[in-house]
Amino acid sequence: MLARRQQGATLIELMVGVTLLAVLLAMGVPAFSAWMQDAQNRAAAESIVNGLQTARAEAVRRNSVVRFTLTGAEGQVGWTVGCPTVTTTCPADIQTRAAGESSKLVKVTVSADPIPVPAPAGYFTAPIGDAGALPAEINFDGLGRVYTPPAGTVFNRADVTSTASASARRYVVVVSSGGQIRMCDPKMSYATDPRGCS
Repeated sequence: MLARRQQGATLIELMVGVTLLAVLLAMGVPAFSAWMQDAQNRAAAESIVNGLQTARAEAVRRNSVVRFTLTGAEGQVGWTVGCPTVTTTCPADIQTRAAGESSKLVKVTVSADPIPVPAPAGYFTAPIGDAGALPAEINFDGLGRVYTPPAGTVFNRADVTSTASASARRYVVVVSSGGQIRMCDPKMSYATDPRGCS
């Protein structure tokens, strides 16, 4: 009877396989890192949208003014939904998201200026370096419309981006005076895609 010869990978074949794997990983890490930054930015923008929708729904449900406040003093995404006038049926804090729950690389800044249509070239490329005017607030009345109080830092637009990379995708959350809330992507044109900003 003939003995079976055992076969396996030689040391050279094993080294070639490890080298190929290392090259593939080196090519994939930057793309994965960019994807993670984009995903963190989107999650932060969606968190702001959820908080705004909660404030608007609570204002309509309670038939009272309810305030959404971006609270992250360092530009991090943190917010509180509550009633500016506290009563037994309307507490000061209805729902809260701590600024530490999101990535420290995600930054938000606010503005009361509307987005120009069409936006000029380079309008959305300015980096977000500081917190801007945070904390800032939006108030919704019992009909779900934006209610402007006599004092306070009021915004109707929040820009979310990453401080880690200038190429990370920016998301913009816009609130109309009628209370409509939408998240848009400045890299897309609104004329061809409803996800665009202008």
